[in-house]
Amino acid sequence: MIAAAKLFVLLLVLAGCGEDAGVNSTLNGDCEDNVLPGDHIVRSREDADALEREGRCNYTIAGDLEITRLDLALFEGLNQLSTIDGNLTIHDNDELKSFEGLNNLASVGGDVSIHDNKNLVDLKGLSFLRTIGGHFSVSHNDKLTAVDGLIKLNAVAGNVCIDNNNQLANIDGLFGLATVDGSFTIAFNPSLERIEDLSRLSRVGGDFVIEDNLSLVALEDVASLKAIGGSLRIGRNAALDLVEDVSSLTEVGQDLSIYSNSRLTSIVGLARLSRVGGNLNIYNNDKLTTLAGLENLEQVAQDLNIYANEKLASLAGLANLGVIGGNVLIVENGNLPISEAQALADRAASGEVSVADNAD
Repeated sequence: MIAAAKLFVLLLVLAGCGEDAGVNSTLNGDCEDNVLPGDHIVRSREDADALEREGRCNYTIAGDLEITRLDLALFEGLNQLSTIDGNLTIHDNDELKSFEGLNNLASVGGDVSIHDNKNLVDLKGLSFLRTIGGHFSVSHNDKLTAVDGLIKLNAVAGNVCIDNNNQLANIDGLFGLATVDGSFTIAFNPSLERIEDLSRLSRVGGDFVIEDNLSLVALEDVASLKAIGGSLRIGRNAALDLVEDVSSLTEVGQDLSIYSNSRLTSIVGLARLSRVGGNLNIYNNDKLTTLAGLENLEQVAQDLNIYANEKLASLAGLANLGVIGGNVLIVENGNLPISEAQALADRAASGEVSVADNAD
């Protein structure tokens, strides 16, 4: 009897350690990390289930993970995956509307690319993702309305590009993002109305580009951004009225270009900017009447180009600009007194000066 009882207990223990029960747990219930070598492709729920069985508990994929051509509206398949050392690509999933199967994923060592998912509505399946070691791109997702699934994303070591998402209405789900080591581009999102709540973003190592967002009304609540290593370009945003609350930005490493924003009336959000390391370009802004917001600007390292701003009537916002390292071009600003333009050039220019076709 005793021997039979011992055998029964042993069978129970073995049953409790099977694949279906345990996902690779230790005797005290802790999870043992597991690393799966190579690249993996998921094209079905069956592929995901097989990957979970192989990875078991809290596992890492040492290579790339590609999720493509799923015939699912909701993907829930990879809940134990915590790390991808390579790239994560989610693309060409025509039926996919939402995914929750990556909600334990905390780190991707390479690039994250989410593109050409024509019915994808949100990114809530990435709500635990904290760091990306390469580039991050979200593009050509025709029905994507928000990026609010990225609430814990803190750092991207490469570029960030959010472009060509036809129904994206706002970018208010990146409030945890603190650093982008590469460039940060938001472009060609025709329904985007506001870029707001980037309130923790403190540094962009490359360019910060906001271009060709036809419905964009305001750039606001970017109050922690202190430095841009490359250029700041704000252009061809047809509805943009205000550039506000970029109140910590003191230096742009290369060019500052504000151009072809036909409804822009104010750039007061640049009030602490003191240095532009390249060219300062302000042109083709039809309703911009003043440069209020640039009162702290002291140095433009290269050229100053201000032209074709139809209603610009004053350069008082540049009253403290004392050094222009290159040439000065101030032309075709029909309401700008030529005397103001010439006074600025005489005071600060180091190179050639062209002041013409402004108001008498």
